[in-house]
Amino acid sequence: MAAIHLATNAFLSVGPGTPAGRPNIVVSAKCYGGTFMLFNRYTAERDVDVRWVTDPIDLDAWASRIDGETRFVFGEMPSNPALAVFDIGAVAELAHEAGLPLIIDSTVATPALLRPLALGADVVIHSMSKAITGSGLALGGAVIARHGIPSRVGPDDMRADFASHLKMLPARDIGPALAPFNALMALSDLRTVRTRMDQWSRSAERVARFLAGHPGVERVAYPGLEDHPGHAFAKRDMLLVDGGQDGQTANRYGPLMSFVVRDGGPAARRTFDRLELVWRATDLGRVKSIATIPAISTHQQQGDAGRALAEVPAGQIRLSVGGEHPDDVIADLDAALEHAGR
Repeated sequence: MAAIHLATNAFLSVGPGTPAGRPNIVVSAKCYGGTFMLFNRYTAERDVDVRWVTDPIDLDAWASRIDGETRFVFGEMPSNPALAVFDIGAVAELAHEAGLPLIIDSTVATPALLRPLALGADVVIHSMSKAITGSGLALGGAVIARHGIPSRVGPDDMRADFASHLKMLPARDIGPALAPFNALMALSDLRTVRTRMDQWSRSAERVARFLAGHPGVERVAYPGLEDHPGHAFAKRDMLLVDGGQDGQTANRYGPLMSFVVRDGGPAARRTFDRLELVWRATDLGRVKSIATIPAISTHQQQGDAGRALAEVPAGQIRLSVGGEHPDDVIADLDAALEHAGR
């Protein structure tokens, strides 16, 4: 969250040389709960108009919200917990035509599966607390930026080298420094991120296909499933770095999915409470499989209206598949779902 705050706050300056009207930001509503609250509450309190895009696949929805007072465009891909996918390149073109930066939170995919800068984004954010540090033993954030980013505000040195600008000025002054132990854990786990994301993604696809055919599940959101609304974009852009074992291009869709349990919130709670192998927590991207109910955890603070905007239903369970054998994860889910409706 410190990384998201630093990366976005830099474009919300006021004073001489900034646009005269009320500033606004254009953001996909399908995002992490903390991100939603940062924009919907704290950024809005600064008299910034937050313009939510409820369907990020709809390019017209992005375009219609951008105007002369927009400061940046922000999206999360794939999103947590909706697993929303969109065309980064096309949205980047819209932003650049207006002289704006496109900021992408790519936490779920990691650089092993998605490289947003190569697709046209200007700034990329990662929560290193997730799959990059797959042991789950550290907290951290990262901001990566191309040189020469577009912006309607800020000094020339910020546009020329945004990452160095953040490091030398706001990050130094505000103080969200990474602790040495967290840095050590992140650097250690980073060495295996490609191997882990390859294995976890393959396991997650098997689990997602099982859930998609289960009578107790209403629907599954996973970019690797052919009926996912953004599957075509995911298939084009989510590629395992350096390819598969044979060196050929290989799609990997990440370890995260969500599914809606039939019969709503109470059934989801019963399913959740019966999980044994799958850890019940609010984290994701760890070596152990983890499940949570976003409506009562990561997205609880958004309230009913905010969850409706982001499409986070009461019966949704978010599942991050880890290093266990996928058959064991499937068996645990099957047992938990068996009596969900009772």
